[in-house]
Amino acid sequence: MNGLFSSRNALSPVVASVLLIVVAILAALGFQIWYQSFSGSTLSHVETQSSSGSFSVEGLSGSTLFVKGSAKIQSVSINGNDCFVSGLTNSSLNVLPMSDCAKEGKNEIVVVANDRIYSKTEYLDSYVYENPCPDGYVVVPGNAELGTHNFCVMKYEAKNVSNVATSQAAGFPWVNITWNAAKAECESLGSGFHLMTEEERLTIAHNVEFVAGNWNSSVVGTGFLYSGHNDNSPSNSLAADTDDGNGYSGTSNSAGSNQRRTLNLSNGEVLWDFAGNVWEWVDAWVYANASLGFPYRYHGGDQGWMSYNSDDGTGKNASLVPSSKLPSNGWNANQGMGRYYDGYDILGANNNVDEGQACTSGYCAPKGVFLSGGDWSNGALTGAFALVLDGGPSYSFTSFGFRCSYS
Repeated sequence: MNGLFSSRNALSPVVASVLLIVVAILAALGFQIWYQSFSGSTLSHVETQSSSGSFSVEGLSGSTLFVKGSAKIQSVSINGNDCFVSGLTNSSLNVLPMSDCAKEGKNEIVVVANDRIYSKTEYLDSYVYENPCPDGYVVVPGNAELGTHNFCVMKYEAKNVSNVATSQAAGFPWVNITWNAAKAECESLGSGFHLMTEEERLTIAHNVEFVAGNWNSSVVGTGFLYSGHNDNSPSNSLAADTDDGNGYSGTSNSAGSNQRRTLNLSNGEVLWDFAGNVWEWVDAWVYANASLGFPYRYHGGDQGWMSYNSDDGTGKNASLVPSSKLPSNGWNANQGMGRYYDGYDILGANNNVDEGQACTSGYCAPKGVFLSGGDWSNGALTGAFALVLDGGPSYSFTSFGFRCSYS
């Protein structure tokens, strides 16, 4: 039969070999697709498990890793490189400087803690380095726990240059200015400019406390954090220096002293006089009377200076301070963090602030406004977390200055 289906000739060896190769390729491709699906879902599951519980890896910004929760960290590695000194306990979201471990693009992060291993993939771009700030301002990496994104802040305390708030090394800080006037001066610079806020202040403080170069030992948590010009020698504020390597400028002190006036941010930027030199107004306030129905006390406590955590026996402890506003890891004035002054007695009566200001048409004028950092004469009270609340918005003094931010 010569019909269409009549031929029964066997396949040639060459054709058979080709068919076997094709079948093998198809089988391999099928396995690869299945494995990718399986491994992808498995890795996703592992990451979900890793970020559950009381501790998690939150994100990566610049050279800073954000972690949240409570865990004793044994080690941190990024892309297989050891990136962190072990042993710090985190009670709230912390920023951990990673030096040069992170790279642009995909980063594999592994945190070994006391209870488990946490892993996460984070992508890093160069935004933090490319975001332009106004002249004299530096970029501060944001802090998710405090609700801040990257922002710009004056590198130096504000100087009065032809009645314009200017960030420059030359000249003495602009002082004898009220909170109301400082706020207005910052806002007059244009859209996006404002007096440094409480969230921004804390973002900076929590950043600098985890940079090894800000500690006299060059080891985070060992020794003390530099706290600026605060020993009353000389008994006045100081101009800054254009050389960031000359952090003891004007203090008559040298390396190793706590009088260093520069603090490094985790992204390599430098701030002058964030602690010491002059107090800085902060855009935050409390109300003088509890009956107003608003938060009238920031931390609660006593008239007089209070200690963060336990320190050197001031006799008072700011025990009601929210954890996000405390120095990390139990650090206090002994580690150069400074102290806190509420200005209220235990019943809520204000120590100094004028309580005669009343609420009108639903508006209540601020009573106690924030001053941060300490001045040239405050000694151990001074530090990155130093805070005073007993000044009114119309007060001015020879050691009250300010710093503007931009976002």
